[in-house]
Amino acid sequence: MTASNVEYYDPFNGKLGFAFASRHRGLIYVSGMTGFAKDMSVPEGLEAQIRQAYENIERILGHYGASLAADTVEQVVFVVGDAEAGLREFGTVARDVFADSPPPCTLVGVTSLVDPRYKVEIKVTAIDPESR
Repeated sequence: MTASNVEYYDPFNGKLGFAFASRHRGLIYVSGMTGFAKDMSVPEGLEAQIRQAYENIERILGHYGASLAADTVEQVVFVVGDAEAGLREFGTVARDVFADSPPPCTLVGVTSLVDPRYKVEIKVTAIDPESR
């Protein structure tokens, strides 16, 4: 914990210049996650990257004992290129991840992300299970 009672999750110990998540007052805030795999490769295609980004978020939430499907209360999704097409692919994956209970979502079309290989970035806010 820091002096402000915010707990940060940073598996890279400051090397990236930001934490992957923070926990404060009953909520977990996950930084925008892209679709990079554990070996740092990036799958081809938007749908595959959305699935990988959700896997990354699930792993981060797991650090706090939370779950993507059960504890997410909001998400913001940035899609490179055609936002309408992105919404269709996102909808397919979101139904697989959240079934009939998807959280609120803001989907934004953007021209690029930090790495040209990335087609999507997803940021979530989740309930901290320890606050229940």
